[in-house]
Amino acid sequence: PKKPPTTIMKAYAAAVATVLFGASAITAFAPSASITTRTNGGVAANTKYSSALGMADDEKVFDQEAYIAESKEMRLKYLEEQAMFALKIAVENYGNAVFPNAMIAGDVVITHLLHRMGYLKDGAAKVMVVDTFHLFPETMDFLREIEEFYGFKAEVFCAEGVPVGDKAGYDAKYGANLWKEDIEQYDKVCKVEPFQRGLKTLNTDCMINGRTRWQGFERAWIDQFENAPIGGGLAKCNPI
Repeated sequence: PKKPPTTIMKAYAAAVATVLFGASAITAFAPSASITTRTNGGVAANTKYSSALGMADDEKVFDQEAYIAESKEMRLKYLEEQAMFALKIAVENYGNAVFPNAMIAGDVVITHLLHRMGYLKDGAAKVMVVDTFHLFPETMDFLREIEEFYGFKAEVFCAEGVPVGDKAGYDAKYGANLWKEDIEQYDKVCKVEPFQRGLKTLNTDCMINGRTRWQGFERAWIDQFENAPIGGGLAKCNPI
């Protein structure tokens, strides 16, 4: 079978760790530690437990590290199933589910899950990307890499009146230093307008996005589904 590129696997691993567990994720899947017990003869022995609760001389022995690892595995499994269920609802109950993908940690997770569910290959979910012409060069390279690996083609949108990928054309029309001279106009031209035009062009009725509850107080109580004030009630799916 085709092996995933190193960058994709590193990004997915980091994304899962960051999105689901935070800084403590490094130890999430640590093997259970050996526990020192004492036999009837008084000789110390090391016993490795595969679960958090084991038995030694008919006494319960609690392995805290094993319990932490197992509880995190359980949490990951639950969150993954919940995210996939939300994506299923978004894709199969709406006609045009669109995923604006910025290729940050959470978006990498969603891309992987959409692929696992077959929604990228059959085009049931469309992937939209906004190229501001000011992204790190690695960003669009990474997009091409995941397109090839997951077997889909993203719909790329950029500043109005400029062909996709034509940085020289953008500079000629809007100015290479627009972001320095007028940041509000830059945001409108390179981010807001292409984003809204992309959703409209793709006839989006449900937008999938990577917002999570840990991203600030204003997002602490978001539900997995909500209506966004775009296009008169566009549904929004927050799977993670």
